[in-house]
Amino acid sequence: MDPNEEGRSRIEAPLALIERLDRDGHVLQSTLVYRWPMKIGRSFEADLVLDDPHLAPLHAELHEIDGDVHLRVGETINGAVVEGTHLKAGESMALGVARALRLGNTRLRIRLASEPMAPERPLDRHLVQAALAPVGASLWRVVLPLLLVSLLAMLFDEWLDNDPGTPLNSYLSSSLILLSVTLGWALFWSLGSKLFQGKLDYLAHLRLTLIYGLVWTVLDSALPLLAFATDWSFLSHVSGVVGAGVLCALIWAHLGLILPGHRTGVTVGVASMYLVGLGLHIWLNEQRTGQAFTERYVTALPPPAWRLAPAQPTSALIQDARALKDKLDRQAKEDRADDAADAGGDD
Repeated sequence: MDPNEEGRSRIEAPLALIERLDRDGHVLQSTLVYRWPMKIGRSFEADLVLDDPHLAPLHAELHEIDGDVHLRVGETINGAVVEGTHLKAGESMALGVARALRLGNTRLRIRLASEPMAPERPLDRHLVQAALAPVGASLWRVVLPLLLVSLLAMLFDEWLDNDPGTPLNSYLSSSLILLSVTLGWALFWSLGSKLFQGKLDYLAHLRLTLIYGLVWTVLDSALPLLAFATDWSFLSHVSGVVGAGVLCALIWAHLGLILPGHRTGVTVGVASMYLVGLGLHIWLNEQRTGQAFTERYVTALPPPAWRLAPAQPTSALIQDARALKDKLDRQAKEDRADDAADAGGDD
């Protein structure tokens, strides 16, 4: 606000506020409106002067009629865009509730003094932590413990997968590869923050990567163990689907840092991607194996003392196997028919 507006605001009450927005919806400039009509353009005769080469000298006028703002387009070749409607020279339109418009290459938003204020929105957690951290420390106090725990989890996972007597360099090489992938993943998303937000924000993206990576590590280990302990085999079958969900949640969190003004669109896009991928995964498995998930049985074999469900007699296994006979015979018959058809086609 310039000094003239500040002095005038002590005498007159403003009627409205015009905000110039960037592509992410952040306010670049605000101008108070003390009288109607409000002329907008590049000319000094305009009440709101905008430095946009795609605007006419007097591009548009804003009027208030019965408590609503109306836009009238002046002599211009580019016109105005209001909620997907393109207005040409001489046309007018009520802006309605949104009161957002584009003149030339400039996005504007009008707020009336009589309308209620929107509620305060909470800051993203990483912004609060960055503001509270001392200069130079940033998120290191959070990232370093997460990085240490992630390294220990990587080493423990490698120890479980390898045989006794495996050389130490095998553990180190695998851990370094996973660490490099983690750091590179965070760097990739931080470049997106640099492109759209003007700041690298590497530690914030690394923090998200480590947190979601640890969440997936815990779920990947816990779900098969719970399936064994409770005899709920579906917990192990859906571990891959849950892992894909964690990955999509991580992508959503990264995009939330890069595009904070488009959270609704990002949420809808990521959720749609996950649901479509899940549907294709289940459909392909049904076509290929006749079941929804790839895993056919629980793969975890912890100590028997960990099992909470009561033990089943061997007769139950035999009965279940007999129930599968008809299904397996039908599948074998279909496979033989497919093989015969393929052989006939080759001849």
